[in-house]
Amino acid sequence: MKSINRVAVLGTGIMGGQLAAHLSNAGIPVYAFDMTQEVAEKGIAFTKSIKPNAFYNPKNIDLITPMNYEKHLQKISECDWIIEAIAERLDWKQSLYEKVIPHIKSDAVLTSNTSGISIVELAEKLPSELRKRFFITHFFNPPRYMKLVEIIPHPETDKTVISDMTPVMEEVLGKGVVFAKDTANFIANRIGVYGMMVTLAETKKRKLSVEDVDGLTGTLIGHPKSATFRTADVVGLDTLSFVAQNSYSKGENDPQREIFKIPDYLETMIKNGWLGQKSGQGFYKKLDKKNIHSLDVTTLEYRPQKKKRFSGVRLAKTHTRLEDKLKALAYSPDVAGEFTWEVFAKTLLYCAHLVGEIADDIVSIDKAMRWGFGWELGPFEMWDALGLKESVDRMQREGRKIPTWIGQMISSGHTSFYTMQNGKINTYRPDENQNRPTPMHEKSLTFKLQSATGNTIRKGWSASLVDLGEGVAGVNFHSVLKAELNPIDGSIIETLLFATRWVEENGYKGLIISGDGQHFSAGANLNLILNASIRKDWDSIDQLTGQMQTVLQGLKYAPFPVISAPFGMALGGGFEIIGATDMIVAAAELYCGLVEVGVGLIPGAGGNLRMLSNLSKKIKSPMPGAFPIVQKAFETIGFARVSSSAKEAEALGYLRKHDHIVLNRDFLIWEAKQQVLKLTEGYQPLEPETFKLPGVSGRLVVDSSIKGFVKSGKISEHDALIAKKLAFVLTGGSKGGPFKPVSEQYLLDIEREAFVSLCGEAKTIARIGFMLKKGKPLRN
Repeated sequence: MKSINRVAVLGTGIMGGQLAAHLSNAGIPVYAFDMTQEVAEKGIAFTKSIKPNAFYNPKNIDLITPMNYEKHLQKISECDWIIEAIAERLDWKQSLYEKVIPHIKSDAVLTSNTSGISIVELAEKLPSELRKRFFITHFFNPPRYMKLVEIIPHPETDKTVISDMTPVMEEVLGKGVVFAKDTANFIANRIGVYGMMVTLAETKKRKLSVEDVDGLTGTLIGHPKSATFRTADVVGLDTLSFVAQNSYSKGENDPQREIFKIPDYLETMIKNGWLGQKSGQGFYKKLDKKNIHSLDVTTLEYRPQKKKRFSGVRLAKTHTRLEDKLKALAYSPDVAGEFTWEVFAKTLLYCAHLVGEIADDIVSIDKAMRWGFGWELGPFEMWDALGLKESVDRMQREGRKIPTWIGQMISSGHTSFYTMQNGKINTYRPDENQNRPTPMHEKSLTFKLQSATGNTIRKGWSASLVDLGEGVAGVNFHSVLKAELNPIDGSIIETLLFATRWVEENGYKGLIISGDGQHFSAGANLNLILNASIRKDWDSIDQLTGQMQTVLQGLKYAPFPVISAPFGMALGGGFEIIGATDMIVAAAELYCGLVEVGVGLIPGAGGNLRMLSNLSKKIKSPMPGAFPIVQKAFETIGFARVSSSAKEAEALGYLRKHDHIVLNRDFLIWEAKQQVLKLTEGYQPLEPETFKLPGVSGRLVVDSSIKGFVKSGKISEHDALIAKKLAFVLTGGSKGGPFKPVSEQYLLDIEREAFVSLCGEAKTIARIGFMLKKGKPLRN
C-alpha cells in the first residue's frame, strides 16, 4: 500500500469539497486548491453545511487547508496524491494539468475524478513519465456515503501504481474498487442512466404517474427509497441529461443508443429551469412542508399525488426475501408487473451485451451497481432471482435479442450466474464458458459464507451462532420478519444466552455479535411490547426486559472477550447490546442512540447504566456523584440523540475511547475477529461497577428544568412524566447520593420498573402504535 501523508484536491466545488472532507474523515491532511483563496475558503465552508454531513466530525475540517493556484502551487510538491475534481471540461482539465505538472514530485500519483471523459484524452498532453502514475478515480457522489470508486487506467499506467493505490481506496478510505474500461460513462453511470431512461420512456408509454413509478422502483425492488424520479430531482435533471447525452454522443456503435436521447418533456423541463431539488421543482414540487405535488409528464402540470394500488405490489409484499419479491412482481400479470418486467428485461439484456466492453466480468458490473447506485442486488444477481432460463425463455417468446454468450451458457447446463460450492461463491465467466471462484478480499468475512461452509452451530428464527474459525464464534442477527432492521425479539435474546454458554463450554476464545444485513438493530420488537401493554400483561413485559438485562450482564462479565460489530442503525436495544460488550468495532457509518423516549419509554435493558458507565470514564471529575455526568446522560437519552457517524457516537458517549472504527463495512467482522484474538491472551473479566450519583439534590435540578420546558411549550405533560422517570433512574433512585454508591443491579431494577410502568400509560401505548403505523414519533 502506498503511504499517503497528504493529498492535494484540485477544485473545491461540490465534489472536490466533499472529497477533501472524506479524506479528512480518514485522518489525511488535505490542501484544497481553487482559482482564488476566497473561492477555496468558501468552497470548504460550504462543504461543512452540506446535508447529509460530508464530515464524520465537524472538527475534521481543521485537516483541510484552502489554497489557491496563484500563491500556493509549490505546496503540491508536499503531496503524495493529487486528485483533480474540477468541472467536466477536457480543455479546463488539461490546462490545469499543465499548471501543476512542474510541482508534482517524482513518486506522487495524479488522478482525475471525471465521470465520463476518456483517460486517453485526459492524458494526451501529460509527460510520458507522469502517465505511468496517472489514472481515473471516479468517486460517486456523495463520496462519504457512496462506496464505489471506479478505477480506469491509461494504457501506459504502471500496474504497480494501481496495486499500491487500491488498498488506499479500500482500507484507508473504506471504498469498494471496480476496474472499468475506458468507455462512455464507464460502468455504473452507463447502466444506471440507461435504466433510468428506460423507466422514463415506459412511464409515459404506460401512462403511469411519477409517484406510482417511484413506488415500483424504490425499496420494493431493493433500490434506494428515492427510486427513479426523486433521484433524478436530487441529482439534477441537467446532470442526468448531461450523462445521458454523453452516452449518446459517444455511443455510435451502441445498438441501444436511441434510448439515451432526451425525451421532449425532459428537454422542456430543463428549458423551463425545472431542474429538480436545486431549483425547487422538477418531477416533484414542494408547495409547503406537508404538500408535495408531482408532475404529469404528458401535460407538464403539477397535481396532488395519488398512488394507485397494484395487485403485483401486494403480491410482492407477501414475501420477506428480496429475491422472492422481485420474481413475484416481475411475473405479475397486472400493469405493475408488465412495467417492471419491461424495465428489468431491457436493463438485464443491456448489461449482458456490455460484458467485455465496459468490464471484463459480471462481478464488476454487479459491484458497480450495488456500490454506485445503492442497489441491494446487482443486475446479474437480480437475473438469478428471476430465474435465468425462465426469464430468457420469456424474452425469446417476446422476440428480444439474446446475447450469444447467454445462449451458450444455458445450453452448457449453467442455470445461474452465481453458485455456492464448498463455502465459496463461484461466478460464471462468459469468456471461458465455465464457473470460476469469485475474487474475495482477504479481509472480507461474512456470516453468509461461513454458514454456507457448514459452520452454523445453531440456527434460530432471528439469530444464529456461527463458527468464524480460529476458535471465534459469532452471533448473526437475521430477523425472520424484518431482516433489514433486526428488531430484538425472544429469538435474539435466547441466541445470545445460548452463545454465551456454548463458547465457555466448548473452550472457544471469544464471541462476536454482528450481522450481514443493512442495519445491526433498530431496537426492541415494539409489536411485542404494544400487544402485551394492550393486554395489560405487565408480568410478560417485566420478564422479557429482565431476561434481556440478565443476558446482557452475562455478556459483559463473560469469562472470554465479547466484541460487537455494529453497522447502520444500532438504536435502543441495539445500543444496549453493543454497550454490554468488551469492545465495539463499529462501521464508520453508525447511527447509534437511545431513542426510547420517542415511543413514550426510557431504556429498560441497561441503556441508562451503560451511558452512566461510559460518561463516568469520559467526563473526569474529582467530585463523587458528579452532576455533569448525569446531566449529559439525561440530555443524550432525554432528547433521543442519534449519532450521524461512529465518530459522533464517540463524542456522545455511545462509543468509548478503546472502541475501534472501521471505514470499510466489508472488513468489519474480520477486524472484530482480530480484536478477539488479541484480547484472548491473559483476558481478565471485568469487575462489577458501583456508581455514586447525586440522588435527590440532582433530581431537584433536573425537575426544575423539566418544569421550564413544559411551561415554555417545548415538551408535553407526558414528555415531562417520562423525563422525571428518567431522572429518577439516572440520579440513583431512592438510594442515590454523592456518598452512597449504588450497584449495577439496583440501577437495572429501577430502570426496568420505570420501563414497565410507562408501558401502562395510555399516551405511551398511543405513541408505540403511531410509530409502528406511521414510522415517526407522535407528540401527545
